[in-house]
Amino acid sequence: MSLSCEQQCINGKYYLCMPDNFQYPRNLLHRVYKNLVVLEDIFTRNVTAYGTIRVNNCSFDKRVFVRYTIDQWKTFSVLNAHYIMHYADNNTDLFQFKLTVPKDKLLSSSLLKMSFAICYCVNGGKFWDNNYSQNYNFEIIESSREVPTSILNQLSRKKSIIRDDQLYKQITQDYHAISNTTQQIENLCGLKNLGGTCYMNSILQSLSLTSLLTNYFLYNQDSLVFKGIIINEYLNFLYLIRCGQYSTIIPAPLKQIIGHINYAYLENQQQDAHEFLIVLLDYLHIDLNRTQCTDEEIDYNLFGQINKNSIIVDLFYGIYKSTITCLQCMHTSSSYESFVCLTLPIPSTNQCTLQDCLQSLNEDEYLIDDDSKWFCSKCQCHSNAKKRLEIHKLPKILIIQLKRFQMNSEMRWIKDESLVLYPEDDLDLHQYSSSPSSEQALYTLYSIVNHNGSLNDGHYTTFSRDLSYDQPQWFEYDDEIVKYLDLDQLHLNSKAYLLFYTMQHIPE
Repeated sequence: MSLSCEQQCINGKYYLCMPDNFQYPRNLLHRVYKNLVVLEDIFTRNVTAYGTIRVNNCSFDKRVFVRYTIDQWKTFSVLNAHYIMHYADNNTDLFQFKLTVPKDKLLSSSLLKMSFAICYCVNGGKFWDNNYSQNYNFEIIESSREVPTSILNQLSRKKSIIRDDQLYKQITQDYHAISNTTQQIENLCGLKNLGGTCYMNSILQSLSLTSLLTNYFLYNQDSLVFKGIIINEYLNFLYLIRCGQYSTIIPAPLKQIIGHINYAYLENQQQDAHEFLIVLLDYLHIDLNRTQCTDEEIDYNLFGQINKNSIIVDLFYGIYKSTITCLQCMHTSSSYESFVCLTLPIPSTNQCTLQDCLQSLNEDEYLIDDDSKWFCSKCQCHSNAKKRLEIHKLPKILIIQLKRFQMNSEMRWIKDESLVLYPEDDLDLHQYSSSPSSEQALYTLYSIVNHNGSLNDGHYTTFSRDLSYDQPQWFEYDDEIVKYLDLDQLHLNSKAYLLFYTMQHIPE
């Protein structure tokens, strides 16, 4: 009995292969001004191409589409590109597209080729980027070849994330992976800055050294099938940064895939590292829930409406307990809310300790103003009350955000450069938690995301150590530069913004 096309697609691995001689456009703006439309960036995953297009902003009314074929133009289809943003400094617009080869076109018995060109319709005219009349051509191949055993054996785990030779070749090219150099330290890998993406690099370095999360991904390949596009791309990235084979990679594909879902991350401009961390953890959580999801597509904005169980929730989520007490009858009411980051204000002083910042958790907030009084269900009226916040459940991975940015009386954002002294080991939070098990909860610091400079003109770096070693060494990650960290920098660090702690004794 012969297999249907869809069954063949499931049983075989197919890839869109970019030509070896493919080159991204040089002098991008010059070409945009001359030709009006240019394919700015493209990469492929399986049989899907993710691309961005730059056009000259000639008019408000415009349309950009991709015309493609897989039968040498005997037939063709049209895919509209979506507007993303306007670049005011050079008067250009950015569009994106996601082009997937239909399943019924994939035949394992023959090699196929997808060709496409880009059309820009504006002011009554059509302007094409067809790769200098050659079109953009991608082979569609089926591959079952595995990565050479010599490469797999160099990984410190039982099975490689990437076992297919074609995918291995593709991701090393897409990430522009540079092999080890004599200057490389401890087989560690740096991340190239794409123009304002140090916020992303600092978070990716910290997450890759979160052993509980990384080991979960690396050692569960036999039992789990990950379906989401973000988690699979994160696994590709994780392989490259942790395999010890490369000194530098460029995380553009992961950024582009996240950007195709959240447009703020398509552009190479500065963003807040804390916000990116929350977004990435949410997306990974959603994709982890897709292991039991049959839908082809999932809405990444529906975090609160999906299954709450995942390794992300298990590791990173804690629970606040908020207790409000009526000051008239002493009736109390408690509510619970989850958190990923413990956000702490910095006391008004040039120097303090992390314990000083934590004291804010034990401070009562009095609700006595007319617009803040609490409605007491026992008194049946709005009454003066006090509110106390405690940690009901401590997370296994504790991330602390120091509130360095605040708005002053003139409604301007200012940065607090106070030195906050934080412990490397044995951070004790039991006095801030209402849970009896918290008495045994001690934390060890393993990564710090630092912010240097001002809010609008800043730079992120990372201090990290790999706790899987008996005597872990601290390193500084400054984009692609990795070097040993001077301990004075670690202990007298007024730039610390995010602190990553892991629980020393994980409860069963």
